[in-house]
Order: sequence, then structure tokens, then C-alpha cells
Amino acid sequence: MDKQSLINLFAQKESRRDTTNQAYANRLIALKRGYEAYRKRKAEAEEVEWEGVYENFDFLKDNFDNVIHYITKEKNQRKPYNHPTKQTQMGNINPIIEYLLLTDDHVAAEEYTKVKKVIDDQIEKNYNYQGGLTQKQSENEVGYNELLDYADKLQKECEILNSKPLKSHIDDWDIENMSALSILVRMYLCHPSRNEYASLRFISLVDYKKLKQPELNYVVLGQKKSFLSITNYKTSDRYGMKFSEIKDKPLIRMLKKWRQKKMEMAEDRLFITPKTGDQWTNDNLSALMTKYSKRLLNKNIGTTLIYKIVVKEAGINYSEALKNEDLVKAIKFNEILEQYAKSRGHSAKIQKQIYLIKD
Repeated sequence: MDKQSLINLFAQKESRRDTTNQAYANRLIALKRGYEAYRKRKAEAEEVEWEGVYENFDFLKDNFDNVIHYITKEKNQRKPYNHPTKQTQMGNINPIIEYLLLTDDHVAAEEYTKVKKVIDDQIEKNYNYQGGLTQKQSENEVGYNELLDYADKLQKECEILNSKPLKSHIDDWDIENMSALSILVRMYLCHPSRNEYASLRFISLVDYKKLKQPELNYVVLGQKKSFLSITNYKTSDRYGMKFSEIKDKPLIRMLKKWRQKKMEMAEDRLFITPKTGDQWTNDNLSALMTKYSKRLLNKNIGTTLIYKIVVKEAGINYSEALKNEDLVKAIKFNEILEQYAKSRGHSAKIQKQIYLIKD
């Protein structure tokens, strides 16, 4: 594909300026030429046969890892032989993505877009990822691993109460509540959100597929795939239904065990107040989380604080990856942060503006 063909291709996006289309074409041709020279140097150094000049731009999708290395790591061949700047990296990434989109290779375009997001953060943002904690939340903050231990501690407390020779109705209520909370804490660690999990119901995959438009909040546990389907939540008008695949095996095991218990009671509601038999409300969930975290950890921990703790944990890892120029790790944790934002019910941009502090 020659320069004019590339310009014509980029011109299919009518909103883009002609000068930009020409710049994209020039950049892509220069990238191809430079990449070919890089591959030739590498082949000579390794004493292997060079694959030769590329006839088209298929190398962009066939050699993704090598292309990314060339764009982000390979030094200039002219003095002072510097590594490419972030602006230069972005200047190469943008036309690649546009080219792939216009040639209908959306899978490859998505892979390059993941890299683009990381480079964009390296250019424009430098976060220390403190989680946007208020003073009161800072006083109640615990570490990410402590939250994992808290879920186990709730289960152990249930076992202690169950072992009592004579249990009171208060003990039975505590067992029910803490068993439910152990599941919820694990759920919030994997899929941090607000209090809407209080209204979750179990539904089979077969029955779920029959729903024309889900109106409630569901847990679907399938043989090959399990997920959360959340329709009723604070920002649903803006972001629509939240769909989150459940991949955490301990959480899946906990939910399946809980489902079996509920099935024996002919009940599909996950969380019920033992005293009244009513389904939890958002306020119930908040009050119970505070009650038992205060009892077992001497901390007031609610869903917002859990969200900030897990975002902080992922954000610290992301920040370290950015500083260390570790693209693989940075992409991984940026995707985790984006998934957390989706679970919470806001955009990744809002997450970084509100929940992450700029350094």
C-alpha cells in the first residue's frame, strides 16, 4: 500500500483533517521502514535469515510484541541514540490503531489501544494512588490482605458459634449474617460496587436467557461461566446494566454452597434478615457491614471504603509498572482498574479523578 492509498484510507474518517491523514500516512510508512531496518539488524546480530521487506502492513498484527518493543524500547539510530519519547510512541500508536480499525481488524486494534492507554497515563498523569480517602476513612483503613483475612475471620466466627452446645436465636442470627457478609466481602474485593448487592437473587442461566430485559440484580452460576447482572443501582441511568463475569474460584465455590442452602429453603434471594425474613435493603447491608467490622476489626468498613482500598492496591501496582516502564504489568493493572470502575458504575476517567490522587 503506497502513501496515497494510505491517505485515502485514513480519509474515510471524514471528521479528520487532511493534514492529519497525510501525517498518519507518513508516520506509518516511516514506521514500516524503520521496523524493517530494526528486524534486519536483529537478524544479523542473531545470525539468522532476515525475513525481508514487508509487502503490506500485516506485520502490525502478526508481530505485535516485536512492534511494541520497537516503538517503545528501540533507540534511535542517529545520535544521541535516545530511546523514543512518550510523545513519539503515541505518534506511532495512533496511526496504527486507526489503520487497523479502518481495515476491520478490531482485535489487533484493541491490543494496541491497551498500550495507548498506558502511554497516555505516562504522558499526562502521575498518580500516587492513595485512594482518595477522607480523614475518617483513613482512620478505618485496613490493608488489602487484611480484607481477605476478614472474610475468613467471619467464617471462623460462624464455626465458633456453631460449635456452642446451646445456641440462642441471637447466635443463629449472627451466624446467618456473618455467613452472608463473608460472601459479600469476597464479592466486593473481586467486584467492588455500592450497596446494591443487598438485592441480589439467584437465577439459572436458562431462566436468565428467557428475560427480555433484566429488571433485578442477579447472580448466575453456570457450568462454564458465572456472572453478576446488575440493573438496579445508583448510576444505572447513565451506564446501563452492569455485567461482570465471576472468575474468582473461591467466590464461585462460596456462592454455589450458598445457592444450595437457599434452594433447600425454596429461596432465590441471597441476603435475608433472619429476624423478619425480609430481603436486605441497601441500608441493612451498610449497617451490618459496620456492625461486624467494628466487632471483629475495630474498624467501620463499608462498601465505599472497600472500593477505595482495592483501587489503591491495584493503583499502586499500576503506578509502579508505569515508573518501571513495564508495559505488560501496566496493561494488566489498568484493565483491573477499568473493571473496578465498571463494577462501581462509573467511567475509568471518573475513577482517576475522584478516587485516585494526582502526585
